[in-house]
Amino acid sequence: MRLGYPKSFLKLLLIGFGLAMLPLLFAFGNVALYLDRLAEQSRNTVEQAVHATRSSRLLVEQLMLMERSTRQYFVLHDEQLLENYTNAHEKFGFYIRQLAALPLSQEQQKNLDHLAKREATLYTDVMQHVSDTYTPESLVAQFMELSTLAQNILDENTRLIDHEAAILAKTAASTQQMLLWQTLTLVPVALMVAVIIALLVAQPIRRMDGAIRRLGEGLYTEPISIDGPGDLRVLGDRLEWLRAQLLELDQEKQRFLRHVSHELKTPLTAIREGSELLSDGVGGPLSPQQLEITGILRESSMRLQKMIENLLNYTAVQFQKPQLKVQQIELDHLLEEIISSYALSLLNKQIRMYCDFNKISLMGDREKLHTVIDNLISNAIKYTPQAGNIHLTVKEEKQLAVIDVHDNGPGVVDADRTKLFDPFYRGSGKYDSLVNGSGLGLSIAKEYVEAHGGEIVILPSEIGAHFRIHLPLQSAQPS
Repeated sequence: MRLGYPKSFLKLLLIGFGLAMLPLLFAFGNVALYLDRLAEQSRNTVEQAVHATRSSRLLVEQLMLMERSTRQYFVLHDEQLLENYTNAHEKFGFYIRQLAALPLSQEQQKNLDHLAKREATLYTDVMQHVSDTYTPESLVAQFMELSTLAQNILDENTRLIDHEAAILAKTAASTQQMLLWQTLTLVPVALMVAVIIALLVAQPIRRMDGAIRRLGEGLYTEPISIDGPGDLRVLGDRLEWLRAQLLELDQEKQRFLRHVSHELKTPLTAIREGSELLSDGVGGPLSPQQLEITGILRESSMRLQKMIENLLNYTAVQFQKPQLKVQQIELDHLLEEIISSYALSLLNKQIRMYCDFNKISLMGDREKLHTVIDNLISNAIKYTPQAGNIHLTVKEEKQLAVIDVHDNGPGVVDADRTKLFDPFYRGSGKYDSLVNGSGLGLSIAKEYVEAHGGEIVILPSEIGAHFRIHLPLQSAQPS
């Protein structure tokens, strides 16, 4: 399924950042909303508490003023005292109405109504006894009852304020917990969105990186298709064009190598046959100096033939996977055969060959394994110094045949180890690494070993070069 990417990489990044920020913005907005509600609730609660407390206290104060004015009036019969009583009565009614306007409980409203009715009745009784010459003690006692009722209302308001404060604290704690859980939920959501966006961004980049890596490794057969933003798709098209161009150039190179190799074999065969005929004395007896010259011709023609064969094998490997002609192979016999073909070279350089062969049989292509081992031994002989040593071992480990070729030559410099099996790589060291001739021997050896399901590596060694081959005993299948 092809994803619908935006037209530019920058737009994809902006969309990704926006989507990643959405949960966090939602969380911030929700926090602001709940905090605003909590602040509004707190403000209303505080205002109601202040109004209720103030009105209740003023009720008590007006009752005390009415009581004092009444007592004084009935003793002194001063009209000013009676006027003070009337004013306090009117203010008492005003504060009663203020309290009634507040959101009181049903019990508080009932007590407030009862207090208002009792005060109104008392006011009527007081005004009826204004002309009396005695002090109505019963009326004064009623003021005490009203003060008690007003004090009860004040106490009830205080308890109500404490209750509202407790509810407010509980609401704040609940809001805090809700916001915490919301944060714990939305942060992973934001992270998940960020991860998804990162994957969407990284996927085309990874594909592009893989495509460039394959081009660098010389793998040109797989088409390049980059699914992503428009500018990355355009870049993918450019890489596909580059892949097609490199593939065409590679095919031209292979055709050139194949044609040149075939063209060189014909005159080379004539040179070899001519040098052989001269060495055999067909054209007449040769002097020692002439025999030495024909030996040089013979050796050089054999070396050139091997280089041409490597070129032919390399082109064959590049065009198709090596086809194996599987048969039963006795490894010890194969190695002895290869070593015997280098008897003259070993004798000329006075090289001692130390062989430790276990009798091992495996299924494989005899010709290709001959090429692999022959390349390693020829390299070892070439770079082993005069009167040097070569150790050759064959053993079995965990259903694998293990072949070691270890010489005491100059070895392989660290800079060459990672590229030693690359085609045409001849090394950067003082001794031109260990790649013979055209630089294809080890590359072909690697291809043939991997075709058998095995592995060829170069091991760390203080002296010389140490190559090791792992070959499965039964994994090679007939072509």
